[in-house]
Amino acid sequence: MLVLGAGGVMGRLIVALLQEDHHHDIEVISASRRPPEGGQAPHRRLDLAEPDSYAGALEEIDVLIHAAGPFHHDPLPLVRACLDNAVHYVDIAEDLDFIARVEEAARAHPAAPVAVVPGCSTVPGLVALLSQRFKTLDALSSIAVFLNLGSRNPVSEGLLGGLLAPLGRPVGGDGRCFRRLCHRLHDDGVKRYYGAYPIPFRGGVNVAEQLVPVRFFTGFDRYYINAALRGASFVLPLLSRRQLAWLVRRLLPMAGFFQHFGAEEGHLVVEGRNAAGQSLAVLEVIARKDGLRLPAAPAVWAATRLAAVEEGAVSGLRSLEALMSAAEAVQWIRGHGYEAHDSLSRESY
Repeated sequence: MLVLGAGGVMGRLIVALLQEDHHHDIEVISASRRPPEGGQAPHRRLDLAEPDSYAGALEEIDVLIHAAGPFHHDPLPLVRACLDNAVHYVDIAEDLDFIARVEEAARAHPAAPVAVVPGCSTVPGLVALLSQRFKTLDALSSIAVFLNLGSRNPVSEGLLGGLLAPLGRPVGGDGRCFRRLCHRLHDDGVKRYYGAYPIPFRGGVNVAEQLVPVRFFTGFDRYYINAALRGASFVLPLLSRRQLAWLVRRLLPMAGFFQHFGAEEGHLVVEGRNAAGQSLAVLEVIARKDGLRLPAAPAVWAATRLAAVEEGAVSGLRSLEALMSAAEAVQWIRGHGYEAHDSLSRESY
């Protein structure tokens, strides 16, 4: 299994989870322009800017996990290389345009005997998967998602850039990204603040053959960070992509400094609502520590499922929820030390 971007924050977590959960039956190889410092796995050179480097890196690989964010580059050459070399493709992208390009490449090669699974992170992958828990709700009209991040978690240039890029941009019926803050009281009694944020779903999540619209809110455990993001939402839309990249590089040391004042605890709430906006059911995941392992997990789930099937048995464009069930995800979450509160089953783990 080849992990592209294994030297980054998410790439390292993906490698660690693969080695912890599947060290007996999966060989993990890292890929990047240069070997990462303190690498956890053997390394192969793969430079996204040099398509000639793809074929050699993909030799004798079963699955590629693309974790080299931010996902602002054109994925078509890499996806085509995977399809041409019979390598399953999985990524952790959350950018809607990037995911659309990946889907375009997959549809252009329908005869390839391998699968393409984009978006295997918290959103859209984990959210879409956990939303399948609401299949039995006849009155389900919408889904609200609240993702609160612990500010003590490590921050990379890719993660920070991906967070800041949408600020101030339109987010459908919720106005502009992070222009106003709301709050939610969680199952453990903690109140957290959120801003509306774009989510990479075209029209919504497919639940029981019904396309259900999704509203997405994200925030941090420290109020001053959310207030700063709200302020930034008035300024960042005025910057070019190059100017934003320059700003991200300047802000990265500051983000590292503020880690010392934050906490690791994170919350993910997926809530099914009726047409009046009333809550029908809630699935809440609480990570007291090591919260970033959760967004790394969906790529591991998808990749290991694909690696286990016979050649050609699973092919074409796939979603995470087509490869595993919400119950299996909750079982993994519980087994790795996180809490899961499910109002439908009245179970808490």
